[in-house]
Amino acid sequence: MTNRLLIVAGVCTAAVVASGQEKPAVASKDATVLTFKLHYLEAGRGAPVVLLHGLGGDGSRWKPNIEPLAKDFHVFALDEIGFGQSDKPLANYHTGMLAEFLVGFLKAVNVPKASLVGNSMGAGVALYTAVHFPDVVDKIVLADGGGFRADGRTPAAAPSPDAERQAAHRRQIQNSVTREETREFFRVLFHNKDLVTDRLVEDQLAMRLRSAFAITKMQEAGDRGRLTESQVKGVKAPTLVIWGKYDELANPTGADLLERTIPGAKKAIVDDCGHMPQIEKPEEFNRLVREFLLGPRT
Repeated sequence: MTNRLLIVAGVCTAAVVASGQEKPAVASKDATVLTFKLHYLEAGRGAPVVLLHGLGGDGSRWKPNIEPLAKDFHVFALDEIGFGQSDKPLANYHTGMLAEFLVGFLKAVNVPKASLVGNSMGAGVALYTAVHFPDVVDKIVLADGGGFRADGRTPAAAPSPDAERQAAHRRQIQNSVTREETREFFRVLFHNKDLVTDRLVEDQLAMRLRSAFAITKMQEAGDRGRLTESQVKGVKAPTLVIWGKYDELANPTGADLLERTIPGAKKAIVDDCGHMPQIEKPEEFNRLVREFLLGPRT
């Protein structure tokens, strides 16, 4: 599949240079895959690491992590196709599509193999890539995301009407179109509710409105791009699963399931934290990721 992708190397569009020699410079760049622009932030040298944001986010979600990780790694924080400053084709988005654009992006920036660090939706993209494109993946870090269909088990009982209503409401506020919806959703995402400031609500609403079409299509994707349990059991990449202990959006039991299913996977639970540990507990998150990526590949 990847040899059919039309890929053009990106060019630098801006650079934000951190003050002080101890902080790596962060550059804002674009690459082209299948004629579509992919925007990304880049910093550091060393082994390549790609940071993959969650649904409705973009590469800027990784601001607390880019410079610390760039001290040891060559870091790329990608606006996945349909999100942020990347192009937004009117397509039927699902995890497989995002993974194929990720593979195209790696070719565009001349990176034959990278470690993938994903949060929420981005974790699903990282896991899908490790299953379907293992040759481009070194290690993976799955933060509060990355699921699959269980093989050969009795289907779960149908949810109650109250649970269905709650799930429908969650989907609605996940694709926020008002300040009120955005505030409510981010109070679900963060364990520390004080982080949900007026400024954050304004910034995140604007970000989500730019990607509203892609969010809707991802929500409607159903089983398209979804992995099976047997596929996940075949993952060869060393895997670290990180999960916020008080994640209200994705139950922390998901970390246990991934740890049991992916051969050799390791798990870390972050206390006093919700769905986005890279933002809520950045120092601990960066330490866990750094130690894992610098450690042995076994």
